[in-house]
Amino acid sequence: MKNNLTGLEFKLHEMASRIAVLREIEGYTPAEMAAKTDTTVDEYLSCERGEASLSFAFIYRCALALGVD
Repeated sequence: MKNNLTGLEFKLHEMASRIAVLREIEGYTPAEMAAKTDTTVDEYLSCERGEASLSFAFIYRCALALGVD
């Protein structure tokens, strides 16, 4: 992670990290989450690592798959 993140970038990285933790808690593989979020595995992992922007649709699909608000 970059050292000089803006507030928004920090929050996006934080959210991506939370998605990764919740995925692991629920026992889903990245491939399963990619299918649930309508992305490729590479796209999903890029989002989960905070390397790609998290669209509202992606966040919403993650929330549904992980059972969170």
